[in-house]
Amino acid sequence: MSPDRSTGALVLVLVASASLAACGARSTRPDIASKGPRQGHVEIRDSSVDALPDYRVPVTPDLVFAIVDIDADAVVFRLRHRPDSFDPAITRFVIDLDTDQTAATGSEGIEYSVVVFPAGGRGADVSRKTTTGESIAGTVPVTFVADGCDVAVPLSLLGNDDGRFDFRVRVYAQPAWPLVVDVLPDVGLVRID
Repeated sequence: MSPDRSTGALVLVLVASASLAACGARSTRPDIASKGPRQGHVEIRDSSVDALPDYRVPVTPDLVFAIVDIDADAVVFRLRHRPDSFDPAITRFVIDLDTDQTAATGSEGIEYSVVVFPAGGRGADVSRKTTTGESIAGTVPVTFVADGCDVAVPLSLLGNDDGRFDFRVRVYAQPAWPLVVDVLPDVGLVRID
């Protein structure tokens, strides 16, 4: 190899090493210290008028978008419906969270679920899911607006998660429970990275 080529190869290796160090390699394990708390804002849109109608439900809830705001202490989910399709008396939400972004852990890949009970002001139960069952980690208040609700979940109730997770929202309507009438996204999970 000529001196020019070896010098060029050495420079390429040094540039690649510096680039990796600057970007910071990110492990998929949640217990690695390099994955500190983050802040973020994400908006996810869903197909409008895609809720499954059920003759037992006078108004079928149709979720059209979700806003996810993350700070160092909590994640806030803002769930919004198509106009005139949200009835807090009959709507129930389940926000499924894959906090380690690994399908092989939790219950079918889901480590936590946030179950929002609008009727009666019960709030939202945060439950920890494992392959052997689930337990309630805590209950958080829910704020209702005309077209949906907001729920703030402390990261401490999510195993001190760093704000990186995959999620989906399932929407139910009573008395059609346990029939899912809408889901965001339509297929799979949304990655918040």
